[in-house]
Amino acid sequence: MNLIELLKNEVSGNVISSLSQKAGVTEDEAKAGFSAGIPAVLAGIMKNGAGSDSGFLGKILPNLTGAGAESKTEDLLSGNDDSLLEKGKSLLGGLFGNDTNSVTDALSASSGLSAEKSSGLLAMIAPLVMGFITKTMASKGWNFSDLLGKIFESKSEITAALPQGLSDSLGLANLKLPKVEVPKVEIPKVEVPKVDIPKVPPVNYGAIQEPKSGGGFLKWLIPLLIIIIGAWWIMGRSGCNKSTVGNVTDSLSAKVDSMGTKIDSAGSAMKAGAAAVTSTVAGKLNEAGDFVRDLGAKISKKLPDGTEISIGENSVESRLISFIEDKSKPVDKTTWFTFDRLYFETGKSTLKPESQEQLKNMVAILKAYPDVNLKMGGYTDNTGDAAVNKKISNERANVAMQELVKLGVDAKRLEAEGYGAEHPIASNDTPDGRAQNRRIDIRVTKK
Repeated sequence: MNLIELLKNEVSGNVISSLSQKAGVTEDEAKAGFSAGIPAVLAGIMKNGAGSDSGFLGKILPNLTGAGAESKTEDLLSGNDDSLLEKGKSLLGGLFGNDTNSVTDALSASSGLSAEKSSGLLAMIAPLVMGFITKTMASKGWNFSDLLGKIFESKSEITAALPQGLSDSLGLANLKLPKVEVPKVEIPKVEVPKVDIPKVPPVNYGAIQEPKSGGGFLKWLIPLLIIIIGAWWIMGRSGCNKSTVGNVTDSLSAKVDSMGTKIDSAGSAMKAGAAAVTSTVAGKLNEAGDFVRDLGAKISKKLPDGTEISIGENSVESRLISFIEDKSKPVDKTTWFTFDRLYFETGKSTLKPESQEQLKNMVAILKAYPDVNLKMGGYTDNTGDAAVNKKISNERANVAMQELVKLGVDAKRLEAEGYGAEHPIASNDTPDGRAQNRRIDIRVTKK
């Protein structure tokens, strides 16, 4: 789940109700304020944190994080309006400086509220959002650097969620995560002690006097003893060497096997990716320019909770259920399923009415398998501006996710992210291929 959605989950109905009363706005206007205020505050932290000095953020965050972060957030709402406004205005000034008016004007334009009400609403929202951020930091054990890293990871989502034009006003496109200098660690040299291998003393042949009689036996015994002693000494040395060489050989063999496995795995992944792009899908374009897949014969599928849904043999519902029920197939980051009846208005993030059937089927599946969590991925074809494509793909993925939430799915079980023209499943050189690439995919993140 991206950082924006993580923070939105902290906004309870009680918070919305209390804020709407304090700010003199409706609950829907308070919700809209949070939708714009959360990415705005994150953008402000990003802008301040892009420098090597975290500024006032580094001073206030340590005071808000910790075990009392949640109660401090609640204290903000229980206090008087003037106190909350004063804290909010101070916080906005620190976050945005001379750009504060641009932020409030953008909120006013997107929400339809007057400039005065927008200014007051944002001033009250800012400290609450900061409270949610510090509560999240405390629960996950993040420090300020961790928070900055997470914010920059969600940069595209934050930019897409901001009111129109605000990203350019704040200059977010040119912001980069500050580099952290890692101190060099001197590794001490370890002196390996020398091991003296005892030498076998030479045999003094001259000290042995061959008797005049019975010398035949000693003549054979002495060379035999020399051979035995020499063999013992050589075997002792070669035994050590054999152990050392064996260990090195085993280590090299293991590394070679490991490298071979990785190469095979990478090769398989490349082949799978190539197959995904070049594979053909049965279907055709309709008059609206949407790709209509051949889903096969209609079947009735009975789910574990007794619900029955009507689906196509080749539909995404059928393939998703098979994946969920197959215990031999683990959850991974590469297994995605493409919605085959989810369509949007051209150039917009508005779902077409015919999308409802598949969304309702998906809700039925999620209710029947309560342990399953999903991630929604939005994609476009490669025509047009890449940044615009990324934004609209993110908006569409989030719209599809919110529609499932409206139909009864717990928001904590869902994630959404837009990838623009990345990861095409068909060629962008034909209308059919481009229509296939304009899609929403889902991935099981837990089952």
